Amino acid sequence: MVVAAVVVAAAILVSQPSSGGTTSVQPPTVVTPTGIPANGRTLGQPNAPVTIDLYGDFRCSACFGFTTGGTESDLVTNYIATGKAKLVWHDLLSIDELRGGTASRDAANAAWCAADQGKFWTMHDWLYANDQHPSEAASAFTSSRLSAIAKAAGLDMSKFQPCFDSGTHNADIAAEQSSTPSQAGGTPTVFVAGKFVGTASYVPTYQQISAAIDAALASSPSASPSASPS
Repeated sequence: MVVAAVVVAAAILVSQPSSGGTTSVQPPTVVTPTGIPANGRTLGQPNAPVTIDLYGDFRCSACFGFTTGGTESDLVTNYIATGKAKLVWHDLLSIDELRGGTASRDAANAAWCAADQGKFWTMHDWLYANDQHPSEAASAFTSSRLSAIAKAAGLDMSKFQPCFDSGTHNADIAAEQSSTPSQAGGTPTVFVAGKFVGTASYVPTYQQISAAIDAALASSPSASPSASPS
């Protein structure tokens, strides 16, 4: 989903205990500004005139580039923070589907559990800082490492751990897969005001998304249809 307004000058390794000994967790170099209103997996003013729907996978290398390479942060700076648009995150488990396993789903569940504490976007930042770009390896998101990431991100572990361990939101994530628009052929996929902008095979640029937002603002400044329920 987004993000980058604060750049951490130096990378610091945070070590957290895990069942395998020590798990190194890297803090994000790009973080979601804390002054922007957030509600669950939605970032921005609730009455923003345009909705950006982003379908992503925390294990996806193209999503990593979208999130940390400037596209998301520019959208946040120029449209989300200014109240012109809001960003809605949707899980699309593209890497699990391609390679099997549950690492993408487990990362998504961890982010949902963070959302229960009002910290989805914090966890979003930490997950992308610790994925295995560009290999998309499942080892990035083992259960022990996801717990270490959550602890490093400052979550209340007495609430996070039982939520995560029991897969509290796995059913929600599965339901979201069944309601994904047909045009979402992979991750990331972007819709603006309900209109398809681009997907994995041709990841939309900031310029393309910006143009779609500007067109939506010009044609219907008070309407903001979403590609799917937010």
